Amino acid sequence: MNWFIQQSKIVEQDFAKNLKDVEWANNEQDIFEHWDLKGLFKGKVSKFDVKGMKKFNRSDESVQDKMVLVELRNKNGKPGWIYGKADYIAFKRNDHWLIVNREELLKFTEKNKGERESWSFIKKPYAIYDREKFGNKDLFLWIPFEDIEKLEDTHKVENK
Repeated sequence: MNWFIQQSKIVEQDFAKNLKDVEWANNEQDIFEHWDLKGLFKGKVSKFDVKGMKKFNRSDESVQDKMVLVELRNKNGKPGWIYGKADYIAFKRNDHWLIVNREELLKFTEKNKGERESWSFIKKPYAIYDREKFGNKDLFLWIPFEDIEKLEDTHKVENK
C-alpha cells in the first residue's frame, strides 16, 4: 500500500475515536463521493472527510498548522473534495481536530478564492494553484485556519 494512503488511514482511524457507531466508506464512496466514514456526532449521524496535516511543499521537513489546502479539482481533473458528499471536513491540528461544515466551507471558499497564481514555494492565502508542470490537473488554494475557525458550524474536538 502507498505510504500516503497508509498515513491517511492512520489519521482516519485516529479521528474515528471521536464518533460513535462508525461506518467506513467503501472505495467508491471514498473516491467519488469524498467521504471516509460516518458516525454519530453532536446527536446525529454525519459523513466526514478526514484531512491530515499538510506540508506547504513536499520538500518541507514537516507539516504546518497555519493553513489548510482546499481541493477544487483533483489530480485527475475531477471535482475536488470540497464538492463532495461529506457533511463535515475533519482537519487534524497539532492539539485538536477542527470539524467544519463542508457546505459552509464551500460557500466561504467560492466567495473568497483569488486569482490563479504560478506555482511557488511561498503560498499566498486564497490564491489558486495547480501542479500542471508535474503532470497533474488539480486546482487548489490555501485558507488560513484562523479564517475557517470563524465559520458558524465549526467545532474544536480534543485529540483522544
